[in-house]
Amino acid sequence: MSDAVETSRTLELVLGIIGAIFGLLGGLFAIVLSVFGSELLYLGISAILASIVGIIGSVYVRNNPRRGGVILIVSAIWLLISISAYAIPGTVFLGIAGILGLIR
Repeated sequence: MSDAVETSRTLELVLGIIGAIFGLLGGLFAIVLSVFGSELLYLGISAILASIVGIIGSVYVRNNPRRGGVILIVSAIWLLISISAYAIPGTVFLGIAGILGLIR
């Protein structure tokens, strides 16, 4: 018999999805601002891809918390590198979800 307690991963799921939504909004904002420079278009697309990876990681954290947490942290760093200041709320939520996935 196993006495291991199953931990609900709903918090990580919700925080990851909220962070990904903020990342998507930041990426769309960067794409809109790409009128002023073509580099912002590619950075916005990169941020949207990072947000999609964040959604995948937040869903994956329910089955495998360690790998899901690593995916969330990588997504948070990728998002921050892509669109820096526009990504702060998304990075915070994704990063907290990733850390919780690793330590809980």
